[in-house]
Formats: sequence, structure tokens, C-alpha cells
Amino acid sequence: MRRWLMITAIAVGLALPTFAFGRTATNISINDNFFTPASPAARSFQTGPSFHWSRAAGSGGAHNVFQDAGLFKSGPLTSGPINFTISASAGSYHYYCQLHGSPAGGMAGVVKVKPSFNAAPTGNPFTVIWADSGTNTGKKFDVQYKVQPSTTWKVWKNDTTQFKAVFGLNNLPVQVMPGKKYDFRVRSELPTNTAKASGFSPTLTVTP
Repeated sequence: MRRWLMITAIAVGLALPTFAFGRTATNISINDNFFTPASPAARSFQTGPSFHWSRAAGSGGAHNVFQDAGLFKSGPLTSGPINFTISASAGSYHYYCQLHGSPAGGMAGVVKVKPSFNAAPTGNPFTVIWADSGTNTGKKFDVQYKVQPSTTWKVWKNDTTQFKAVFGLNNLPVQVMPGKKYDFRVRSELPTNTAKASGFSPTLTVTP
């Protein structure tokens, strides 16, 4: 039986509202005029809700949540209650309030999701997972890899609509070797304009 090691820590959610199937989302409070925590710890990709923004009615001026590339938006500016949840595919997402922030700063923050993996199929190849449905924040994806000790990222998937793939299947893009360390990062894109994309995700490192 193969033994597997993933060399990156899995982030733990902060405040924990519970959703279907017991999955919890990291909660971000919308305040006047800041988010708390604006940039919570990164999460590994899992099915279900990832981040939840909330504010009570009558708690200040008009706000919303808008991702720089339009990958998600809570709606128009409002001084009313906000309860907004995303199921995030892998990527790094800078977001801001359209009244009090901008891509450059102000009332803004960053949420991050790194890809996950499983050991299937039998043998040294393994499956890398960066999304699971059309309800995720991305609909197309760029997936890059490198084999340590190399520091050069190479393209594995470009503008793909796949949600996951087997790395090393038929020895492509490389032959997977036990004991080697393989790094992966992903960014999510709008399907109608792939120039509008998240930043690259935190790195997933897998050692078969």
C-alpha cells in the first residue's frame, strides 16, 4: 500500500456557520468601513461553502462585496443586512466594497483556496482537484505544476473546464516517481473572458 504525505498545512476556518452536510464556511464580518478578518487563513478546496460575509441591518452605511474580476459579487450596495456565501474554486481572490474600497485597497481583503488531491487511481499517479461544479467561483481554470527542486512553473492545463485531473496518467505531463515532491497552483477565470481571473492559489505540495 502506498503512503502519502501532503506537505502543506490545511487551514482551519475562523468563525464557523454551518451549512448543508456539516460543511462550515469561514465567516467574514462587514463593518464600517472594514472587513473582519479581511484576509482569513487559506482553505483547501472542498465541496460546499467556503466563505460567508455577514452584517446586520442598521449597522452602518452602504456596503457590498465585489471580487476584482467579477468572479463573485454580493449584489448592489446596501445599508441593509448582507448574508453572502461563495463556494470557491482554487485561487486567490482580492475583493472590496465598491463604495469604500478598490482593487488597490481601502475596504478590501483577500480569500484564498488551494487545490486538494486524492491518491486515486492505483499506482503513482494521483488526482488533483480544484473545483467540483458550475456553482464554484471559476468556470475555466489555469493549472500549473513544478517538480521540486525546480522553481519554474509549467502549464499543465490552460483555460480548462475540467474540475480535476489525474497527474501522471500515461506518464503525462511527467512520470510520477515515489518520493518526489510535486507542486500545484490554480487560478479561476470567467468563461466569457479568461483575462478576468483570480490570482494563483496557495501551493499544494504532494509527495507520492
